[in-house]
Amino acid sequence: MRKRKSFGVKLWLWFLLFSAVIFLALWLLQTVFLESFYNDMAIRNVKKAVDEMTAHASDSDFYEVIGKVAVKNSLLVFVTDKDGNVLYSADEYRRLYGESEQSESVTENPYYADDVMNWEKGALRNLPYRYRTLVNELNEAGTDSVGFVTEDETAYVTGVRLVDGMMLSVSLPLGTVGGTVGILRVQLVWVSVLSLALGFVLAWIISKRFGKPVAQIAASAKQIAEGNFHPELPKGFCAELDELSDTLGETASRLEKAQNARREFLANVSHDLRTPLTMIKGYAEMVKEISWSDEEKREKDLDIIMREADRLTALVNEILEFSAMQADGSVKEYEKIDLSCAVCEVIEQFAPFCEQNGYVIENKITDGITARADDAQIKRVIYNFIDNAVNHTDESKKIEVSLTLSYGRARFAVTDYGKGIADEDLPYIWDRYYTSRNRKNKTVVSGLGLSVAKEILIAHKAKFGVDNRNHCTFWFEL
Repeated sequence: MRKRKSFGVKLWLWFLLFSAVIFLALWLLQTVFLESFYNDMAIRNVKKAVDEMTAHASDSDFYEVIGKVAVKNSLLVFVTDKDGNVLYSADEYRRLYGESEQSESVTENPYYADDVMNWEKGALRNLPYRYRTLVNELNEAGTDSVGFVTEDETAYVTGVRLVDGMMLSVSLPLGTVGGTVGILRVQLVWVSVLSLALGFVLAWIISKRFGKPVAQIAASAKQIAEGNFHPELPKGFCAELDELSDTLGETASRLEKAQNARREFLANVSHDLRTPLTMIKGYAEMVKEISWSDEEKREKDLDIIMREADRLTALVNEILEFSAMQADGSVKEYEKIDLSCAVCEVIEQFAPFCEQNGYVIENKITDGITARADDAQIKRVIYNFIDNAVNHTDESKKIEVSLTLSYGRARFAVTDYGKGIADEDLPYIWDRYYTSRNRKNKTVVSGLGLSVAKEILIAHKAKFGVDNRNHCTFWFEL
């Protein structure tokens, strides 16, 4: 049973609504508006026919042209002289009764005749009773042509003055589609019933066909949410759904990588935290029970406790800092800072560590370089980049730090001489909690250092990246 709000049901209902609107429009056009539409088109055709006839008024085949146009457009046409005598007449039945040879005018003005029209071959017909109205309209208008719909709206009449006082009178019945409308109504009933039935079935088939891959993708997305990162994703129905399947597959892959990274991070942190916590507790007990009276031993034990506490504090602070940056979406106005001094200050923070562990930081800093930035945040980025280089450099323990100015932009770069970043690690180095197995320094790390740097640099609208071609170089530009 399909859900009422499912894609397939909605598609089916919209298709039915579309069909209903089409049939409603068809009914209105073919029944309600058919007569007015027909009358408008008929009047246009009359005007075109009159233009065609008057264009041949001076030709020898004028009457022949009138006859053909009258038959073609179902018109009643009279050509009269200035006294109202009929010189020529034609209508749509002209071909049935043959051509009238009207070489002479009638002796009595038929304008006043009330005799029944004589349909015999060769006979002239009486003028229609609207002829007087047409003449009056022409006289009142003061123009060479006039056209109007009769008061009872049963005909359209138009007249044109020709040369030598002759006048062309053309009329066409209106509202003659009543019988046709009745026939169309019966026909439309059958067409509508059959078409709606067919549309109902067709809409159901189409909705089912379109809804199936969407439902499959939704089911696959649900599996991903439940932890199955390798669901079967449907492909081949259409390009858009194929692209959605590819995106969903890529998302699942990234989620799996992120989940594995978090698990690894939690495993590493939980393992590494046991040591400092155990040491803090153990040395605290030693101070309390053994070395409290021995000042030298007590100081050493307390130093160890403080060092291990600092390690834990640094880890917690890094995690809290990243969470705060993720939550802060405000746009900040930065002040101009001395970037050269900022880099030197951060390098100085590493001096005790380098001296104790034999690391060498080559300083290639250009003096006097300034940039608009948050001093504390940029120092955090510089610190994270240098710390990352310390963790990944080779046995030479050599690190190069440079700050240069190029085309108005300050470029900071940190290069280590380790093995570089593995190809499988490169797409994920900026992700949260991701840590490489190639780091040399095995102290506990959160995997947030580069993620924090990324968030800060994005907020500063800086360019940044990593060059992994020869040695590994992390850089940013302000």
